[in-house]
Amino acid sequence: MALSNQTEPIARLSVKTVRIPSGHAKDPLSWFPNKPSDEVCWFWEIPEEETSWIGIGEISSSTFKGPTRFSEANRSFKEIVDLIDWESPSDAPPPRFASGFSFDGTDQNDDWGFLGNSKLVFPRIQILRNGEDAWLTTTNTSLEEMPNLPAPTPTQPTNTDPKKTANEKDRDHYKKLVFTALKEIENGDLEKAVPCRSLFIEEKPHLLNLIASLRDSYPACATFCIYKNGNAFVGSTPERLASTADGKIYTAALAGSAPRATDKALDSALSQGLLTSPKEQNEHFLVVQEILRRLTSMGLQPEMTQETTVLKLNGIQHLYTPIHSQLSSEISLFEAIDALHPTPAVSGHPLKRANELRLKYESFDRGWFAGPIGWLDISGSGEFRVALRSGLINEKGSTLFAGAGVVDGSDPERELIETDMKLKAMLDHIIALRDNGNGK
Repeated sequence: MALSNQTEPIARLSVKTVRIPSGHAKDPLSWFPNKPSDEVCWFWEIPEEETSWIGIGEISSSTFKGPTRFSEANRSFKEIVDLIDWESPSDAPPPRFASGFSFDGTDQNDDWGFLGNSKLVFPRIQILRNGEDAWLTTTNTSLEEMPNLPAPTPTQPTNTDPKKTANEKDRDHYKKLVFTALKEIENGDLEKAVPCRSLFIEEKPHLLNLIASLRDSYPACATFCIYKNGNAFVGSTPERLASTADGKIYTAALAGSAPRATDKALDSALSQGLLTSPKEQNEHFLVVQEILRRLTSMGLQPEMTQETTVLKLNGIQHLYTPIHSQLSSEISLFEAIDALHPTPAVSGHPLKRANELRLKYESFDRGWFAGPIGWLDISGSGEFRVALRSGLINEKGSTLFAGAGVVDGSDPERELIETDMKLKAMLDHIIALRDNGNGK
């Protein structure tokens, strides 16, 4: 059976899952390649949820682009699942696919070439840890040995200053983006914009150590990495786009930001400022209402799981409103992602005008930054996050990305500082772990 975007026909897939009883192999990060390889590797971990996963190699790899890429991904997913013969213990978790999408459905520059525009992969080898249980799944292959070394211990990040790393021309350009957005808002053509910036540094981290440090520093986030032959897209994102489980869909509005403070009283005051600021509340409310509208347009009945709270992360805090709904069995996770991406938290609103301004003025290729990235298992359940707090790493160095929401009342200098805070999430770790020699 051949898939339209597969390079070769796919035969039946013999998939076997076994329990990993003990040892370093129970940590999926210990399986991460220790030298450059042309086999793609996907990593995903949310420490607070006690779940970690890695997929190595490609039994099946499908690529997509254009306005129908989500529906094509869903069709390919169903076709591949129909080919799977799965042998496992009764309590084993279902095997997973890895998937990701660029922010736009159009072609990108060469730096993103190892990912393509959008991708759906069924790995050759995958390891999943849930709590104390760990599982090994292989497809059409046998495994000769398991890792005998632990994943590296985390390295403490250094305290960088992005203001000193970026040149003034780039910083001035970002403030001009904010001024442009404010003018559009004043004219009534826009309610919100999300101008983004990139920061290139020649330093490259040792990738395995970077992942170990990110998952340690950001336990509430999803630390992810896609790696192939010296190229990597890696980050720790706090923003859930959509997840499905037990007949429900879960998403969240994450918009409105403030720094953290080591002094507890000051940190509490900053949190209270987020909850009472008209500017931050308006920005957040716009995102909540648009997510509710899009879910409703799918025929769902979404509701806010709880009142808006503050999500506190390492170095930054956000207004946060979880949203959920019963999910019809006729609606797939890919269809939900198609409806939700991009939310106003990363695109602005109205979407059409916000996109026009971004394409005209932003001056860099977002690639997979702020796009949907995640996984789904063969039952159709899974989770996708917005690929924020992330960077693209290759032989040239590291390119980091950040953006900030602009609404009526925004200040260009403050929005620039907010992007500095977000860039630090990766920059602090990369500088601490820089390895411009032979490290991955």
